[in-house]
Amino acid sequence: MKTRQALRRAAMLVPMLTLVVILAGCLISEIDEYFIRLNDDGKSGIITVIKRNIQSDQTEVAKQREDFDELVRDWRGDSYLLEKTEQGVYVKDRQLWVEKGKLTWKEISVFSDFRRLFHDVIRNDTVRLVFGKDEIILDTNGDVVQTRDSTIVMWPMKTREFVLKVQKKNFPQTSDFASKFRELTKKKKK
Repeated sequence: MKTRQALRRAAMLVPMLTLVVILAGCLISEIDEYFIRLNDDGKSGIITVIKRNIQSDQTEVAKQREDFDELVRDWRGDSYLLEKTEQGVYVKDRQLWVEKGKLTWKEISVFSDFRRLFHDVIRNDTVRLVFGKDEIILDTNGDVVQTRDSTIVMWPMKTREFVLKVQKKNFPQTSDFASKFRELTKKKKK
């Protein structure tokens, strides 16, 4: 079972994008997309994160329901926004919807200090992310280095726009959150 903390680590431009997007409970997503644009000061900017095909990694229906409920609280609730602000990002917009039969999360946030948020992935004036062999880089504007058991994506610090799209191999379809979400939104419309 992935803990909430483990998911945070995986969500944050894989090690550090967790400061920007936190999904609830024991959630996993098949495809994660990150777009970061720095302002002219090279320090502040905006980040858009999209998580496609959100699932619970739990097998028990009751635990899957808990994960779904926590995700909805993060989508609707103020405590999520306060938590994000404490981490150094201001959430401007967050959306949750069904796209092509998959539950999708999108969050747009602004930040004031890129180095503060991503200090763990900055080495020698390079932003460097390491992915395991169970992840595929679908798109990036960074330099990709393939090793025997991992993939490294790197950008020079002078980069002003970062693009990354990652897919997990052999992604398990463990829960049907898209149906649960449709039910939830149908009830809300009544």
